[in-house]
This record gives sequence, C-alpha cells and structure tokens, in this order.
Amino acid sequence: MRKEGTKIRLRELEEKDAESLYPIWSDPEVVRYLNMEAAAAITEVRSMIYILRSLAGKKKAYRWSIISLKTNEILGTCGFNEWDEENARGEIGYELGRKHWGHGYMQEALVLLLDYAFTSMGANRIEAKVVPQNTVSLLLLEKLHFRYEGLLRKYELMNGQYEDVRLLSLLSEEFPVIGDA
Repeated sequence: MRKEGTKIRLRELEEKDAESLYPIWSDPEVVRYLNMEAAAAITEVRSMIYILRSLAGKKKAYRWSIISLKTNEILGTCGFNEWDEENARGEIGYELGRKHWGHGYMQEALVLLLDYAFTSMGANRIEAKVVPQNTVSLLLLEKLHFRYEGLLRKYELMNGQYEDVRLLSLLSEEFPVIGDA
C-alpha cells in the first residue's frame, strides 16, 4: 500500500487509537450521516476497534487511521465497511474529525485507499452508499469519479427512520482517471 501522501499517511487501525478516535466518534456532527450512534464512552470506541480488527482478520472489512504528517495526530479513519473477496468488491466508508474538514485530507486519504484497493487487493468495484443530505461526501466522491447508479429507497434505518441512500461506484478500469483528483 502506498501509505503516504503529501499531507497524511494511512496505517492499520490499532487498539491504541481509541483515545484519539473517541472525540471524533463521539461527535454527533461527525457521525450524523453514518450508520452509527455517537460513542457515549471510550469503551464503545475500544469495542468498535476490536470488531473492526476482527473483521479485518477474517477479510470481511478493513479500516485505516488517517494520520497527519505534520502533527502525527489521528484525523479520522477510512476503509471498507464490507469486503467481498470472492466478487472483488468493497463498500467504502470514512469519517474525519470536524476540525479537519475542508483541508483536503479525506480526498488524499481516499486516493491512497482506492489505489491500494485496485492495485494490491485486486478490487474490481468499490461502492459508496451515501444519504442524499450528505452533499459534501457526494461532492468528494464525484471528484474521485464515482458514478451514480441509483437511489435505494428507504434503505437504511437511521435515527429511528428509514432513509434513502444513493449508490455510487468506481470500477477498476475507471480508476486511472482519478490521478487528477
């Protein structure tokens, strides 16, 4: 994996990341469009890290910490919420601490992640599922040349109600065009 960009580097999620991730995963604004509730305690973050690392061991999901090259601070995470090795596809997922929004960190992280998926993991297809209200995420995926495939109506239960979800994808043969992203 090309783990380092110009602003950030990616590394596998580790147990010790819990303290840095707690302020991010407990922020209601950060998790607003994710299919998770804000963490109420650091023990919840530790449990989530344990689950994610277990899934990675089974090749079912993968998560990496996004680390600032300048400060060595964990800015957020990115990875694949689901990984289907047989069909060579994954569902991308990511979040960034609020104070790091708007600086291009996630775009750089996703370029590194996609490069790894297509060149090292043998991915044929990467999917993204995004609620229509998450316009910032949709714009980012558009910059990375993800294509809109359709609307999954009332697809996911979030905050007590079913939400529509937009399905986007990027195929391996489309990947080289993201170099200018």
